Amino acid sequence: MIFLDASVIVAYKNADDFNHKRAVKIYEKIGENKFGRAMTSELVFSEVVTVLALRKDLQTAIEVGEVLRNARELTMVRASDVFSESWKIFREQKDANLSFVDASNIACMRYAGAKTIATFDKDFKKINDIEVVDG
Repeated sequence: MIFLDASVIVAYKNADDFNHKRAVKIYEKIGENKFGRAMTSELVFSEVVTVLALRKDLQTAIEVGEVLRNARELTMVRASDVFSESWKIFREQKDANLSFVDASNIACMRYAGAKTIATFDKDFKKINDIEVVDG
């Protein structure tokens, strides 16, 4: 199972993004089922549609949002299912510089038993039990 962070989803959809080519490679590997089932969360969804609306346009944000909401091959973890654990991870972090959404990504992964995350956020490399796929 692989968790998709907002940075990879946004870069994949935005050809002008510095990491676009790396995101395409990650999506190709996901399509080849190299990591098992893909997952993300409602909080990542929120980040993705917000960033795309600001960097691209509202229509692109809506299109990507609909794909994420309706993709059968993507598990969407509800924020409320991991909220308490997310807050705990956020509060107790020591060496990482995690946002609350980043902490919730870790909580989602642990909740689902995922060990791999697709992200361009280097702070995840500081988390011992997570493997980062970045292209």
